[in-house]
Amino acid sequence: MAFDYDTEKRRLERKLAAVEKKGFLPKELLDMVGRTARLQLEAQREVRVEVPTDLGDAMRAALGAPLLPRAEFGCDREQALRLFGELLSVTADAGGALADASATVRKAVEEDALDPDEALSRFLAGDEAFFQEWGQKTPGAPRLLSFLVQASLTPSLRATAEAVADRAKLDVARNNGHCPICGSLPFIGSLREKEGYRYLSCSFCHSDYRAKRLACAYCGEDNQQHLEYFESADEPGYRVELCHSCKRYVKTADFRNFDRLCVPGLDDLESLALDIRAVEEGYSRPTLSAWGF
Repeated sequence: MAFDYDTEKRRLERKLAAVEKKGFLPKELLDMVGRTARLQLEAQREVRVEVPTDLGDAMRAALGAPLLPRAEFGCDREQALRLFGELLSVTADAGGALADASATVRKAVEEDALDPDEALSRFLAGDEAFFQEWGQKTPGAPRLLSFLVQASLTPSLRATAEAVADRAKLDVARNNGHCPICGSLPFIGSLREKEGYRYLSCSFCHSDYRAKRLACAYCGEDNQQHLEYFESADEPGYRVELCHSCKRYVKTADFRNFDRLCVPGLDDLESLALDIRAVEEGYSRPTLSAWGF
């Protein structure tokens, strides 16, 4: 579906209001996420990306190979660099450890100790070591640089994924859980339509794609004796699917019986309490949130 700014803006504001009303997330965090999401929406309606015409082989894609590896994604670098600066001001306004870490990053940029353009390339290449090393320089907010870079690139990544979505056949269920466009792992899932079709949301390009319902989103385990899930009365509309084989979990939003919007990046934050419980029970998730932390 083509990007429609007005529709997405209404969805975002409605979801932010619902999350704020719930009162679980700290106001400073929700304000930062809200400002970030609004800037991303504004950027997405102006983003310009070049999409490679030589996409992956359709047959190989059907077998699980990505159409477009993440390093080959289009990127509106001018926009992303501008957005990086704007988001740095957003995190500085958050106060506390985030403000201190933002000052460290800003100083590094001003003194040429950090090249934001290089950071964009490092993220596209999946160079996690680069961001881990930088996290040591901002111990109060070790994921700050990752957040800034990922959030700055998100409009480009979404635009690129949207441009090749038809080729990826996102509504065709797959046996594997990784993204058919870029090959990255999902960060959250959702059940849709009356049949309860399972969709997963990509942690890199933010595509939503259909996947096999009764299987681990990460290792593909489909033996039901190795799979289970739990729900919480405090988090209606969510469930956490556990895999005993790989000891990983993924949260799933099921709002079919609720008057609620599914906005994966905010659904993930809204249900943080379930992450805490899953970790306490010995499970982990291999991806960060849609915000890079």
